[in-house]
Order: sequence, then C-alpha cells, then structure tokens
Amino acid sequence: MSNVTTHYGSDGIVERILAAIPDAKSDKISAAQLYPFDQLHGRELIATRDHGARLAPSPTDRILDIGSGIGGPARFLAATYGCQVDGVDLTPAFVEASGRLTTLSGLGDKVRFHEADAAKLPFADNTFDAAICFYVGMNIADKAAVIGQAFRVLKPGGKLIWTEAVLAAGEPNYPLPWAVAPETSHLVDRDTLKTLFADAGFHIDEIIDETGEHVELAMQRASSGIIPSPAQQQANEIVLGTEFVQRRKNYIRSLSEGRLASLAVIISKLA
Repeated sequence: MSNVTTHYGSDGIVERILAAIPDAKSDKISAAQLYPFDQLHGRELIATRDHGARLAPSPTDRILDIGSGIGGPARFLAATYGCQVDGVDLTPAFVEASGRLTTLSGLGDKVRFHEADAAKLPFADNTFDAAICFYVGMNIADKAAVIGQAFRVLKPGGKLIWTEAVLAAGEPNYPLPWAVAPETSHLVDRDTLKTLFADAGFHIDEIIDETGEHVELAMQRASSGIIPSPAQQQANEIVLGTEFVQRRKNYIRSLSEGRLASLAVIISKLA
C-alpha cells in the first residue's frame, strides 16, 4: 500500500459519519447533511462553493474530481449544478465510502467514483468539460504526470481549478494534514507549479493567493469560539486521523509565518 493510502485510509468512515449526524437515516440522507464532514480540504465548504461558482457547470457538463477523497466536492457540484461528476482516488477506503455516501444521498445517477492512479487516468482523451483538484498536489510526487493526464482528458476549452499549498520561505511545521514528515510531502514553490502547468500545455488564467483567507478564517473561528462539535471532531478523526487538529494548527501556523502559501490556480486547455 502506498504512503498516501496508508496515511489516509481507515475503516468505518460511513458508519462514523452517519452516527455523527443528528436524525440521520440509515438508508437516506441529503448531500447537504454531509457537508460538515466530507469537505476535506482547505476552507472546506466555503472553498467548494467559491470554486464551484468559478466553474459554474451546466447540467450537461461532465466534471472530473482528481483526488476525490470521500466525495464531498463531487456531490456538491452534482447537487448544486446538476452536472455529472467522476471522482478518482488512490485510497480504497475513500472510494468505498464515497460510493456508499453518494448512493445514500440519492446522487448515484450523477456521481461515480473510481479507484485509480491520477497519473494513469482510466478515461479517453477529451472526455471532461472541466476538472478540479483540491489540495491533493502535496501528496503527488510526479506532478507532471498527473497534470499531463488532466490536460489529456479535458476537452479543448476545458477549465481546471487546482488548489495546493506551496513552499514560500523556509520549511513548514510538521506534522501537516497531508504528511507527518518532509519525506512524504511533495511541496514545490509557486514558480515550479506554474512551469508544470505551462509545460503540460495549459494556459494559466489566474492564480489566486488564498493564504490570507485561510489564516483569517482560522483566526475568526478561534476568536469567536467556533470549534468543531464533538460529532464533527469524531468524524474528522476517523477520516483524517486522531492527530488532525494539531496537524491543522501546524498548517495555519506555517501559513501565518510565511513558510507556506495556499494557491488556487485556474487554468484552461485552449481550443
């Protein structure tokens, strides 16, 4: 099993999430009820909404989610915009949980998940109208291969939104949400990431530095006393590990100290 699947994989994800949701039924649940638990990336549902609005897919669009986790962003896009979504992830436990949660939320006809390597996507050329990849890049050693595959499967004119933490100044504070040590973290700097996209053939439309938004949100939550409920914390721990809270604090600290930056890169495959 790879470092990534070992780091993220766990059993009982669906059962733990359902147990944490008040009045959850064992055979039916709405996608919205899952949002506090299934948005496993920086700024969580806020970011998913922001980036979904940037894509604004139509009901006839087919979207690819690279590194789909337990399916939160994919379900959000399908539920909000009516589009079709395919998610790919390396972690078997995530793919299994994604499928079950999607069936329970009544979105099985719109969203599909595949256990697959993003460096070898199981799709034909020019398949997707758009794609997302939310905070997966830090776990990808061969970013060029994954970015090249994203370019291949996007239709001409297709857009990709890629969010990633990048090196800024100095080493970050480990352990971090995606890695316990530098050996399993594949961070690059902003210029390297830009070059990887350009070398793959993408046109860079916009790079949004979201560092301040991440830090500000964390500070607002801390100053207002907003903390995850015990139910949310329980679900987060089963999905991301018992040390997730400290890892998240190290991430925010690394952003605050200028060691890391958080970028949203909007790129296009020109027609």
